[in-house]
Amino acid sequence: MKYKVIIIDDEDKLREVLDIKITQHCPELNVVAKARNVSEAYSMIVEHDPDIIFLDIAMPVESGFDLIAKFETINFEIIFATGYNEYALDALKVSAVDYLLKPIKTSDLTTAVDKAILRINNKENLKDYNLLKHNIQNIGDQKTKIAIPGSEAYQFVEVESIIRCEGWQKYTKIYLQDGACIVSSYNIGVYKDMLSSYGFYSCHKSHLINKIHIRTYKKEGSVVMSDGSNVPVSRRKKDEFIETFINIK
Repeated sequence: MKYKVIIIDDEDKLREVLDIKITQHCPELNVVAKARNVSEAYSMIVEHDPDIIFLDIAMPVESGFDLIAKFETINFEIIFATGYNEYALDALKVSAVDYLLKPIKTSDLTTAVDKAILRINNKENLKDYNLLKHNIQNIGDQKTKIAIPGSEAYQFVEVESIIRCEGWQKYTKIYLQDGACIVSSYNIGVYKDMLSSYGFYSCHKSHLINKIHIRTYKKEGSVVMSDGSNVPVSRRKKDEFIETFINIK
């Protein structure tokens, strides 16, 4: 069985390069159409009913996110293509969807394709894309929802409900406002990268705190959070923390 693919990118050369890479390195895929804008892409998706689409985000007139918004139900896998500095990268990171950074590396392409095929074969729920739709409207806002991978499933929580994250062995403990604690299979470094644009501060190599939940700073070098937990501030971060949150000039 070959999986039907549509490539959507406004740059002719990038469409052709990706088509060649797919042909050479992803024999299980069949590129059935290529589109240069959202209008063409929408028509092609309706016509071909693809299994996977490769979707550029930054396109003239309408973006890749505008295309997603046109579908009430998304029954195909999406692999996004994006640049390093696009604001949209934050929304992709927290929504547990696959994306490729341009220029696309062959190894990253094949990994993303393998994951997409696995999701198709397992008939996994595509609720991640509904989460993405929500987060596109709340980029940089704590109303954003984050997908937290546990041992058996993803849990979805609003960023503002996260009080703090604590590195624990190769995992991360995520403490929530309702008193719950989720153990994520991602390490603390992933969350530092993922949440840096959403008001979180890395006060220690093993601790990440949500600034809206800071209640007290103790001069010996620790922070009391809204749940009463005491979180250390590393010696090298102490001056930076004071300047950032207490506004000492």
